[in-house]
Amino acid sequence: MGEEMSTPELPQPFGFYHILTGTDDLHFGYWPKEEPSLSLCRAQQALTALLFELFPQPPARILDVGCGLGATAGDLSARGYEVSAITPSHELIAFAEQHYPGPRYLSCGFLEDHQLLDIPQFYDLILFQESLQYFPQLLPVFQKAKKILAPQGRIVLCDEVSYSPRTSEKSAVHSAGEIERCLGEAGFYIRRHKRIGPQVIKTCREILGLFEDKRELLIRTFGDNAKDLVDHYTQGWKKQFDWYSRGCFGYEVWDVRPDRFTLRPYMPGDEEAILKMFQQIFGIQRSMEHWQWKFLHDPFGGPLIITVWNGEELVSHYSAYPVPLWMGDQMTLIQQVGDTMTYPSYRGVGRGPTSLLARAVRLFHRLYCEGQIPFFYGFNTGKIQKFGRMFLKYIPVTPVYEWILDSVSLEMLLKHDIWRFRLLGFTTKAVKETSSWADDFFEKVRGDYRWLVARNASYLKWRYLNHPDYDYKLILVRRWGHPVGWWLCRIEGNTLLIGDALFDPKVTYAPQAGLVSLLRLIRKQGLEITEVRGWFSRHPEWWMKRLYELGFRDQREHQNLDLCFTTFSGDLSPEEFSEMMYFTHGDSDLF
Repeated sequence: MGEEMSTPELPQPFGFYHILTGTDDLHFGYWPKEEPSLSLCRAQQALTALLFELFPQPPARILDVGCGLGATAGDLSARGYEVSAITPSHELIAFAEQHYPGPRYLSCGFLEDHQLLDIPQFYDLILFQESLQYFPQLLPVFQKAKKILAPQGRIVLCDEVSYSPRTSEKSAVHSAGEIERCLGEAGFYIRRHKRIGPQVIKTCREILGLFEDKRELLIRTFGDNAKDLVDHYTQGWKKQFDWYSRGCFGYEVWDVRPDRFTLRPYMPGDEEAILKMFQQIFGIQRSMEHWQWKFLHDPFGGPLIITVWNGEELVSHYSAYPVPLWMGDQMTLIQQVGDTMTYPSYRGVGRGPTSLLARAVRLFHRLYCEGQIPFFYGFNTGKIQKFGRMFLKYIPVTPVYEWILDSVSLEMLLKHDIWRFRLLGFTTKAVKETSSWADDFFEKVRGDYRWLVARNASYLKWRYLNHPDYDYKLILVRRWGHPVGWWLCRIEGNTLLIGDALFDPKVTYAPQAGLVSLLRLIRKQGLEITEVRGWFSRHPEWWMKRLYELGFRDQREHQNLDLCFTTFSGDLSPEEFSEMMYFTHGDSDLF
C-alpha cells in the first residue's frame, strides 16, 4: 500500500508524528552548540549522525530494538551493515518493509522467544533508540542483550532520562541512575557517554508548534475521534518541555561494553565480604558491630554502598554515609566518603574512567548524589587526589592542619586557677547522653560557624556516644547553668586527641575553662597527658584565635591530607567551600 493510505493506519502516536514532521525519523532532534538554527529534520539527522559515530565499521551485525518506521534500520543497511530490526507492531513492520527494504524485520518484543533473539554472541551492536521506556524492568533487557552480544560487541543507547523521583513516577521514562544500575548489574561498563538534554530540548518546542499548526490536519486525517488524543499528546509535550526546562528531564547517549565484572548497590549479607576485604587491604580487623554502626545505624540514611564483583568475589567498594549540614541559612544532607578500596590485583583493570573504582564512583554519583545533595566530601592523600581529580571529580579544597598543644604549653595552661573559672560561672561535666540542650545549643551558635555538619543531639549520639570502638569523652561547659560549649576527645597513650569542639564565640573563656577542667580531671585519674592534638579548619577566625590563645600551634597534617569535595551543584565553588566549611578530626572517619 502507498504512503498516503498507510499513514492513517499507523499506531499512535507514530501516525501523528509522521504527519507533523513529514519524515520517517520519528525521534528527537539534536542541535549542536555551533548549529542552533537547524530545522527539526536536520536536527534529527544530526542525532542519527551522533549515534553512528559510536558504531563499528561495516559489515557488522546490528540489532535495532524498537525500529519505529524503519528509517534508521534502512540507513544502516544501505551503509553495508547486516541489520535485524524489531518492534511489536505489525503495522510499523509493514511500513518499514515497504519503505526501507534490506533489513530483516521481525514483529515481536525484545524479551520474546525468537530465533533471531536467541543466538548466543551473535550481534556486534544492539541499538536502543528511544525504546527503553517501553520496558518497565530494564535488568532482564540488559541481561538478554549480553547473552546475544558478541564478546567485543557493544550496546548503544540514546533516550530521555528522568532526574527527579516525581517525574519518574509520572512517566514511563527511566531515571538515569536506574539505567546505569541495571547496566552495571547485567555486566556492562560505560565506554563513552554524553548528556545532551540542552541540545535536544528544542524538539519539544518544535513539536508543540507543529501540533498547534497542524491540529486540524490531524483531525481531518484521523477523524473526529482523534481530537482528544491530539490534545492528550499536546499536553504531554507541554509537560515534557516544562520538565526539561526545570532540569527534571534530560537526554543521554551511552556506548557500553560487556565485561566479566558486575556492579550493584549493597545487598544484605555483603558485609561479610566487605569486612574481609577491609581487613586484607588495610590490615585492620573491623568488627561487624562497627560496620553496622557506621552504615546501618546512621540515623540520617544509608547504607550508601556500591560493590564491584568478579563472579562471587568482591573486588572493589565505594561508600559514604549521610550527615546533616548547616549550610549558612538552611539544613541539608551531604555525605562523607569513606572505605574506598580495590584489591591490588584488580587495580590494573581498565584505565582511568573505566577502572573498577571509577565505575563504582560513577554509579554512586548517579544513584545517590546527582539531584539529591549539594556535595560530598572526604580527606585524601596526594596519590589518591591525583587519581580523584582526573577521574572521580574530586576537587582539593584546603590542606588539613593539626593543632598541637605541647608539654610546655600544656603545663602553662594547667597553671590557671580552676576557682577563677568557677567565680566566672563556669562548670564542666562529662556527659554520656545528649538531649535538647545539644539541639538548642547548636541552633544558637551555628550561624557563627557558617557551614558545618549539624552537631545536634542525633548526630552526637550516633557519631560519638554510640561508637562501638572508642570511649569518647564529651565535656560540656556551662556558664551560670547554660551550655556555652563542649570538647569531644579520647585518650591514646599520653596524647589527648581532640576530635570535635563547638563553642559560643561570645563567651571568650569557655574553651579554656573546659580544657583546663578536662586536663585536671584526667590527671586526677592518674593518667599522664604530655600533649594535646586535634584537627581544626583555619576558620572561623575567632575560633583560630581561641586556639592560639590556648597555646596551640598548627602544622600540616603528617600525611599531607587535604579536604576534598565533589560538587553536584553548579553554583558551588571550591573557594566558597574552603572559606565557609568548619571541620574537625571527627568529620573524618580517621577519628
